[in-house]
Amino acid sequence: MSRKKLDYKTHRVTHISGGNEIVKKVSVIIPVYNMERSLLVSINRIVSQTYSNIEIIIIDDGSKDNSLEICEKLRKENDCIQVIHTENQGSGPARNIGIEKATGDYIYFPDSDDVIETNAIEILVEAMQRYRSDLIIFGYKTILGDREAIKKYANKICLGQEVRENYNLYFFMSSEFGIQGAPWNKFFDLNKIREHNIRFPDLKRHQDEVFISRYVEIAERVCFIDEVLYNYYANDMKKELEKYPDNYIDIVEELYKYRLEIVNKWNPNNSELNILIRREYLGNIIRAMMFSFNKKSGLKRRQRIIWLSEQIAKKKLDTVFTVDECTSLFQRLVVRFINNINTKKLYRLLRLIVLVKYKK
Repeated sequence: MSRKKLDYKTHRVTHISGGNEIVKKVSVIIPVYNMERSLLVSINRIVSQTYSNIEIIIIDDGSKDNSLEICEKLRKENDCIQVIHTENQGSGPARNIGIEKATGDYIYFPDSDDVIETNAIEILVEAMQRYRSDLIIFGYKTILGDREAIKKYANKICLGQEVRENYNLYFFMSSEFGIQGAPWNKFFDLNKIREHNIRFPDLKRHQDEVFISRYVEIAERVCFIDEVLYNYYANDMKKELEKYPDNYIDIVEELYKYRLEIVNKWNPNNSELNILIRREYLGNIIRAMMFSFNKKSGLKRRQRIIWLSEQIAKKKLDTVFTVDECTSLFQRLVVRFINNINTKKLYRLLRLIVLVKYKK
């Protein structure tokens, strides 16, 4: 029989079994792309963790700035750091490389422009072992300029099957016990990932969403803790507009297919979840249409109207959404224009919202 011990003096969470002390190893996987301004602070906070049995695997995803040089300098100064350089593929494939190289028991995926608390890994390992969980979800602080907002969870333990059957309660990251969203406020069992061959899809956006749903599909015990351990530095609206790829609307469609393929099958009779999946798809489609107004698309007014018409026809959007599913007047107008294939009115409405929302 094993028992658990938390040694606060040495900052090590251990299992004692048969007289042998086992210290669990944590693999921290960090994709990096053009992050020279934030990299040092982010990595140094991980190196300074109170929990010592950590390996840090940095994947430089074809950075064009000095990120790789900074990573190499950090590697020379810290034995726990590995650096891998690849051609630019996106954070999903980069994290997959990290998963293949990882040798830990648990795995964590922070972003390279954010900061975790110095005792985060210690708390997460202790929670994973104390609650015999294979997924830990924790709180975070969102920072945008001089504004801050804290997302804090209440302590809660759920069986994986219970979560899957009632996933409408966990679908959005912003909900009381939200799971979907980013991986940086989640702590995973690497052995489960290996056993079930779970990987990030090759998508430029929303790859995290798919990975998390793949993991939730096999999770046996999910634990929410009331600790706030992560500082997320959000982009303003203008920067966010510039980050999205030109084919974002195709990525949105792929995400919707993944939702139907993975999440929807957990409980096909969960009508609330079905509505949430369709609302998410609608919201992402609208966002993709709005992002087409980004200057880097190079589209003029007429070209953009033609593009909207082509996307509606290609994805059969006029047959997907109903006004009853909309949550705002704006969405209702968008759906009405899509269903009537009135792309000129749709263009004018989207242009107005983009001017108000992204160019303040």
